Amino acid sequence: MPFSRVRYPLQKNRFLASWSSENSTLRNRKNPISMGSSASCLDPVIIPLIKGRRVLDVGCGFGRWGMLIRTNSWESYSYGSGNHAEIVGCDGFLPNVEMAHKSGHYHKVYHLLFPPLPFADSMFDTVLIADVIEHMKEEKGAKLIEEAKRVASHRVILSTPNYRALRNAHATMTGWNPLEAHLSYWHRSYLRGRGFRLYGAGWRPGGRYLREGLRKFRLLPFYDQVVRPWLSSVSLYVPLFSENVVGVWEKGNPGCN
Repeated sequence: MPFSRVRYPLQKNRFLASWSSENSTLRNRKNPISMGSSASCLDPVIIPLIKGRRVLDVGCGFGRWGMLIRTNSWESYSYGSGNHAEIVGCDGFLPNVEMAHKSGHYHKVYHLLFPPLPFADSMFDTVLIADVIEHMKEEKGAKLIEEAKRVASHRVILSTPNYRALRNAHATMTGWNPLEAHLSYWHRSYLRGRGFRLYGAGWRPGGRYLREGLRKFRLLPFYDQVVRPWLSSVSLYVPLFSENVVGVWEKGNPGCN
């Protein structure tokens, strides 16, 4: 099936005009700050949780989740013969939309600011909101979660940092993105109260004093490259110690609201 062309703004991104000249400059830099994507420790946690073939990737960014879901669909919850995922992406930053579209892993990619999500009720089997809600104020993030529940027929999966990781906007590989700022922190108790079952991904990097002590004794590389990956297997079921938290909400589950 040929991939459709990018659907341009359902809601106009008011940031684009003011940042267009700076984006052009940043694209020409040899070493832009290449953040703006989810941590790799999330991959083995989220992929097996994908349920069904119709997936909405909210805040698709560079398109890495579309690639992972398409190429690793055999690891997903409901994989079957010929059951290839049909992924729809949406993002508020136009250069990200263009990059995700060019990847070829999405059936459609929409450029829009959310919430709301302009899709019909129960339109997708799984709605993925990976590292998105921390980019919003609490009220907007809560509304996005409710919108995701509305358009999902089976499952909503979200991820967010498991600590207060507030930051300003910054440059990415697609240019300066004003939407990259972290504006909120989502505690585990709040997500559980909204009906999410929680898992951990990665091990917390450690506080400033711990890392300074390890650096002083030249143990920081060993801690980051050997110890933290080993401890990640523990954090999967003990999200208290994880770097990121992954939440799963099931439609129709009495324990979910």
